[in-house]
Amino acid sequence: MRARRVSVQLVADRRVALDPRRFEVVDRGPDVVLAATGDAIGEGEAEGLRDFVRRGGGLVLVGGTLAAWAASAPIREVAGWMPGGRGPRTELIVRPDGSHPLTQRLDLEWKVRDELHLSEGPPADASILLRTSWRYTEQVVAYERRFGEGRFVYIGLSGDGSQSFEKILSRSLLFAGGWTAEGPTGVGLLGYGAIGRDHAASIAATAGLHLAGVCDLSAGRREAAARDWSVPTHARADELFADPSVGLVVVGTPPSAHTEPVLAALEAGKNVVCEKPFALRAAEGDRMIDMAASRRLVLTVFQSRRWDPDYIAMRDVARSGSIGEPFYLESFIGGYDHPCDLWHSHEPISGGTIYDWGSHYFDWILQLFPETVRAVEAQAHKRVWHDVTNSDQVRVDLTFANGAQASFLQSDIAAARKPKWYLLGTDGAVVGDWAEAPVPSDFPARLRVVRRTGEELLTLPPRDENGFYRNLADHLQWQEPLAVTADEARRTVAVMEAATESIARGGAQIKVEI
Repeated sequence: MRARRVSVQLVADRRVALDPRRFEVVDRGPDVVLAATGDAIGEGEAEGLRDFVRRGGGLVLVGGTLAAWAASAPIREVAGWMPGGRGPRTELIVRPDGSHPLTQRLDLEWKVRDELHLSEGPPADASILLRTSWRYTEQVVAYERRFGEGRFVYIGLSGDGSQSFEKILSRSLLFAGGWTAEGPTGVGLLGYGAIGRDHAASIAATAGLHLAGVCDLSAGRREAAARDWSVPTHARADELFADPSVGLVVVGTPPSAHTEPVLAALEAGKNVVCEKPFALRAAEGDRMIDMAASRRLVLTVFQSRRWDPDYIAMRDVARSGSIGEPFYLESFIGGYDHPCDLWHSHEPISGGTIYDWGSHYFDWILQLFPETVRAVEAQAHKRVWHDVTNSDQVRVDLTFANGAQASFLQSDIAAARKPKWYLLGTDGAVVGDWAEAPVPSDFPARLRVVRRTGEELLTLPPRDENGFYRNLADHLQWQEPLAVTADEARRTVAVMEAATESIARGGAQIKVEI
C-alpha cells in the first residue's frame, strides 16, 4: 500500500478539512493547490499557478472559485473553459460518470443544495466527472484535464458535507498530485459454499475488483465456480496463494479454521478479507493483525451487516444526539425453530451460539457504545434441541466504562419474540420491531423514535448490497478509510470470548478492559 502523503496548499476563505493520513497542508512547495474562494486573483499569482501546473503541479478549484477567477487569462488557459451565469440556490441532483477512476463506486446520484454555474460545456480534451440536469439540459458540474505536465480539476460544488462530495474532493487532490488509481485487484475465494457465491457476486458487481480464482476441497463446488464465473479453480490453498493475478484473498472457511489460512495468505503477500467471526480467540486475532501490520497488507473482516438499513438508521439517530446520550440497549434475535444440522450448530467449529448472530450484534453494539467494556456476564440454556451442540439460548450483558449497559439475547426456544432493539437515551428511545414475516431476520426492522413530544416512524435508507466491497475497493485504490478494521473485529471477538468464559464459570461476571 502507498504511504506517501500529498502536500496541499490552501487558498480558501472557509475551513477545508483534509484527512491527515493522506494530505499534508503546507504553505509553500506543494504537490497541489486547492482553491475554494470567492475572491478575485491577481495576475501575478495567476501566472504563477499556470506555470506551476504546466511544470507538473496540480490545481483543484472548488465551488465558485473558477467563476471568481474568470477575468484572469492565465487561469482561463489552464481551465480551458469558463463557467457562465450562476443559477439560484436550489436542490440539484448530481450524477457521476462511473467510468472515470475518480468517480467509480460513488452513489449513482445524490442531492445537494447549491448554486449551479451554467455553461455550454467543458473543453473537448476534458474528462467529465459530474453532471446535473438544468431545465432539460445537461450541465457539467465537474471535470478534469491535462495542462502541460500537470493536472487541473474543477468541482463546481461548494461542499454539502456528503460522503460523496468528500470522496470526489479527496480523490481529485490525490489525482492532481500525481496519483493514479491502480488497476482492478484480482480476488481469490478460499471456499465456495453459499457464502462464497455471495462474495463472488458482490466482487463481480464492484468496480476495481474482479474474481481471479476459487479454491475449494469439493470437486463439485470447484466445477460450479468454474461454470459460474469462468475462473481458474484450485483444490489446494497454496495454489491459489501462488497465483500472481490474485492480490486479495477472501477466507471463507468455518470459524475454527480462519487463523491459519489468513496467516498463510498474508505470508504469501496477499491482502485478506476474513469471514466473520474473525476468530474464536482474541489471541488468534492478534496473530493475524500482527502479521498484516508487519507486511503492510490490508486485513479486514466481512461485517457485512454494518450496511443494514435499520442499523444505519438507528446508528444515525443515536449519534445525532436527538435522543440524548444512549445509555441502555436490549437486543434480540431468534424464535422457536429447530437449529440447522450444519457446522453452524456445532460448537467446536462455530464457536457456539454466541459467535453466530453475536458476531453481528456485538459489532453493532460496540459501534453504538465506543467506551471500554468493563464487565461481561453471560448465561446459556440447553433445554430442547439436544441433537446439536450449540446452546438453545444465550444472553450476554455488557457494562461500559461510562456506566452504559447493553444486552444480547439469541434464542431458538423463544415462542414470543422481543423487539430487535430497545435503545434508551437520556432524551428519547429507539425501538426496532421485527417485520411480520416467516423469517423476520431477512427483513429490516420497523424503527420508531419515541420522545416526550411524540413518536416518529423512521424511513429507512436503501440497502447498499455491495457496500463492504465498494469500501474495500475505495481503500485499495484511494486509501480511503476501511469501514471495518481488524482491530474492531478483534474487539468483538474479545467480548464473545469473555462471554464464553462467563458461561463456563456458571454465569460469573468477568472483569475486562476491552
